[in-house]
Amino acid sequence: MIKTQGQILADLIADFIAAQDKITYTGIDGTARGMLFANSNILAEIWNDLTQAGRKAFVDTSQGNDLDNLGARLGLTRRGAAQSSAVLLFTGTIGTVIPINTIVKSNQTGTQYQTTAAITIGTANPNIQEPMTAPSIGDIVIAESINSGNKTKAGVGELTQFQTPIAGVTVTNPFPSSGGSDAETDDQFRQRIMNYIATLSQGTQAFYEALAQAADNTVYTALATYDNVNLGTKIYLIKSSFASFSNTDLTNIASVIYDKQRALMPVSCLNAGIQGIVVAFDYERDTTILQSTIYTDIANQIANYIMNNFGFGATIKYQDILDIIINAAGVRKLNLASLTVNGLNTDIICGSNYVPRFTSLSMNDGITTITNSINQVIP
Repeated sequence: MIKTQGQILADLIADFIAAQDKITYTGIDGTARGMLFANSNILAEIWNDLTQAGRKAFVDTSQGNDLDNLGARLGLTRRGAAQSSAVLLFTGTIGTVIPINTIVKSNQTGTQYQTTAAITIGTANPNIQEPMTAPSIGDIVIAESINSGNKTKAGVGELTQFQTPIAGVTVTNPFPSSGGSDAETDDQFRQRIMNYIATLSQGTQAFYEALAQAADNTVYTALATYDNVNLGTKIYLIKSSFASFSNTDLTNIASVIYDKQRALMPVSCLNAGIQGIVVAFDYERDTTILQSTIYTDIANQIANYIMNNFGFGATIKYQDILDIIINAAGVRKLNLASLTVNGLNTDIICGSNYVPRFTSLSMNDGITTITNSINQVIP
C-alpha cells in the first residue's frame, strides 16, 4: 500500500519520540518537526517509487499495461472479448442444403451468427454426437457470432431471421447461446499467468495444456493425452465461444506447441467431441401458464446447469434434470416414467475427450407436444 507523506511523518514522529524522550515538542513551529518534515517528504518519494516498481515487477501486484508487459515476457497476451455460439435448428424440405457461413440474426438485437458447417436437411449432423433415441434427426448445426463480447449473447428463440432467406426453411435457437464473454480482466489474466508459470514442467499433461492456451487466445481449455499411434501428444481443445476450431486453426496451434517443447515429439490438436444432451418428458400443466413459457424456462435452466458442469468427461445427473423440471413454474405433475435423458433414466457420463451440449428438449402436456425435433416436409 502506498503511504502518504503525512503517514510517514506520523510514523517518524512516533519513532523519534520513542527514541529521544528528552524532545517533547513536535509542533508546527518546532525545530524537530521541521527536520522530520523534510525527511518524510524524501522518504515518501522513495516509498512510492518502490511501490510502483513492485507493481511493475510482480505478477500479484501488477495492473493494466504493467500486467500486460509481464505476460508478454512469457508469450502471453490478454484475451479479448469472446464470440458466442448457439445451436441452430433448421426446418424445411428434405434435401435442402444450408451452406456454411449462412447468416442468421437475432429478432431482438440484430446480432448476427453464422453457421460453422454446411448441413443438408434430413441427414445427421456430423459435429454433434446424439444418442440413437434422439427425437431430432440431426438438422442442427453450431453457429458462431460474427462479433464478440457479452452483447452477442442470444436468448431462447431469438435467432429466427435469415440475412438471405432460404426458400421453405425456418430457423430458431432452442436454447440460449454459450460464450460471449468480455475481455479478460486483470484478475483473470493474472490468474492465467500464474497458472502458466506453475505448470512449466516439460512433458507433463499440464505443460501441454498450458502451452495450448498460450498458443491461441481463443482456447478456453484443453485436454492433453498420450498419442499411442504417433508416440507423441494429442490435445483436445475447446474454443472460448464453445464452437469448433477450423482445421487450419488446429494445425497452427499444434505448430506453436511443437516449437515450444524440448522433446520435439509429434503434437496434434483436435476439437473436443460434443455429446448432445436430449431431454424428453410428459407432464400435467398449470393451464394458466403457456406451454411455450414453461419450455423457455426449463430450456434456460437446463442449459445453465450443463454450462455449470461443463468440462471433459462431465457427468449430467438425471436427478438434477428431474429437480429442474419438477420445480419449474407451470409443471403441476411430472410423469416420472416418461422422463429420459438421452433415452435413459440414469446419469449421462460423457467420454473422456467429450464435453456436453444441450441439443434437444421435448415436453408433452397430454394435449400438445413442444419439441425441437424436425417435422420433415416430404417433397
